[in-house]
Amino acid sequence: MRGEIAAGVTVRRLAPAGRDEVLRVLVDAVVLDQGLDPEDVLEAVLERESSLSSRVSDRIAMPHAILPGMRSTLFGLGVCPEGINWDARDEDVQLVVLLVGPEDQHLPVMAAISRLLQAPGIVETILTAQSEDEVRRIFAGGDAAAVPLAGRTLSITATTVNHAVELARLLPLDPVVVSTSNAGIRSLLGALAEPPLAQRTFLVGPGLDRENSSPDEITVVSTDRFPEDPHGPAALTLLPLLTTGAIKPGSEVILLTGRSDQRGLDAVRLVDVSRELQIPEGLTDSHLPEGVRLDVVVRALHLTAEMGLQGREGKPIGTIIVIGDDPELDTHTQQMILNPFAGHPAPARNILDPSLGETVKELAKIDGAFIVSGQGTLMSVGAHLAGRPDPREMEAGLGARHAAALGITASADVLAICLSESTGTITLYFRGRRLIRR
Repeated sequence: MRGEIAAGVTVRRLAPAGRDEVLRVLVDAVVLDQGLDPEDVLEAVLERESSLSSRVSDRIAMPHAILPGMRSTLFGLGVCPEGINWDARDEDVQLVVLLVGPEDQHLPVMAAISRLLQAPGIVETILTAQSEDEVRRIFAGGDAAAVPLAGRTLSITATTVNHAVELARLLPLDPVVVSTSNAGIRSLLGALAEPPLAQRTFLVGPGLDRENSSPDEITVVSTDRFPEDPHGPAALTLLPLLTTGAIKPGSEVILLTGRSDQRGLDAVRLVDVSRELQIPEGLTDSHLPEGVRLDVVVRALHLTAEMGLQGREGKPIGTIIVIGDDPELDTHTQQMILNPFAGHPAPARNILDPSLGETVKELAKIDGAFIVSGQGTLMSVGAHLAGRPDPREMEAGLGARHAAALGITASADVLAICLSESTGTITLYFRGRRLIRR
């Protein structure tokens, strides 16, 4: 995916200007010689922008349009270090990523670019790039070379990797999991990236290229970024591997981690999967309901973790996100407010769309639950859950929100993520039981 993005990106250095003027410049650039009417494309982009701002962070906007009949996605990158007045917010946008393409590529492409731009240091690297070719190298994975590791960090990383290699040889059945947002770490893994250890080594994090050229190479699992957490990233790093069967409850994992601001590795520890994820004894079945995509669950966890750590407007918030397609869900839910997502096309309300993050966080202040399809479509918010939890699974001190999340998973084949307003704890419920708490 990153190679395709790099090959097709059109880069423009922009002078400070208004949003619509910037969009016209980028649209004219990406549709050149493509047989598309720039006015039609600009109209589609502005129509999407008028319904919901495409700003995905303080410094980045990702305007986009879905055009029927297109076979591939066109990419335009506008770079303006001085800043562009994008919407009503005080902060100016410095990077504008324009995407124009078919519906079936829309979400995967947006997710891939979002992961890439979340890597530490990459925004500054793009803003200071001197040429279009340099930006393309960044999109192709050259950001690690553009933001080199300090000598001290390299030494600590090498020492950490050596300790992990010793552990891996001592424990020949344990998987090795490297949690990082720096794609360049792959070149520093030494024996972990070579047979035979590579066959049980997993590189997990945002902005990582999933493609492997050989079965003997390490397995790369690209995920969304999770916010800084003083308790460590183990739970949300291991979840994607658990749900795909790469690691099992009851097994041990050799986990390597590091501080994101250093971009290296500085810790290695032996993790008991069941204890770390607090998996109930004997729960060994699939950890996802039928039809639910892993990336949807990871994205929902990411948003919930951010809400738990940041709150909203300086106040803690709690919420429930229910994920699944079981028809029984309809019989156990009731809408308490007019549904804010009603009437919007499905691609425009998918939880994987990075531009919807702020919308989800704002709507989380509403009483009731989010209902999300297995493919990630936000079906409703403000839903009352009327499931019936098993009394034997009701823990002491369990509040109404957690009881509702537990009950809906006992009544329908869905997964529920519950964020506690009082403690910021995230609890995952499935099949009427607590699966994970962190």
